[in-house]
Amino acid sequence: MNFSSYRIVLSTMLVFLSASLFSVTSQDLDDVTIFGRILDQNKQAIVGATVTATFIDSGVVRTVTTNDEGRYRFIELPPGTYRIKAEATGFGGKERVDLVTISGQNLQLDLNLDVGGISAEVVTVDDNDAPAVDTTRTIVGGTIEQRSVEELPNTNRDALDLVFTLGGV
Repeated sequence: MNFSSYRIVLSTMLVFLSASLFSVTSQDLDDVTIFGRILDQNKQAIVGATVTATFIDSGVVRTVTTNDEGRYRFIELPPGTYRIKAEATGFGGKERVDLVTISGQNLQLDLNLDVGGISAEVVTVDDNDAPAVDTTRTIVGGTIEQRSVEELPNTNRDALDLVFTLGGV
């Protein structure tokens, strides 16, 4: 092989390597992060509280424990509907049901636990007090529903053309 053949082989390998690295890092754009603080009635952090996130679609459960500042964080969650439950010894539990997330969302969810009696008490929070705007997100984005993908005309069958149907693009 001559020098130009080596250059072609090397450049081809470089293209494939960079494409594989790009596909690995681009998958993180769809992940959801849910974070927040668990506080008591006096707005003091509850250390060691157990926070559970249940993915409603599959039933997969993830559990974390709050740190010294009462903070918790769930990372790399798939978008969808979740049930978040917080519990701590000496406190009644609090549960947030039907928490809908979208791709790339960073959702802050702070929960206040009330002092509990001898029996564990769980309070279910209605979705009416859901945050209307994600104040931590600076990216304009949206989700294209399956029905829209099926019904919108797309003559060249390029999925990227659907991006132009979102507002602000």
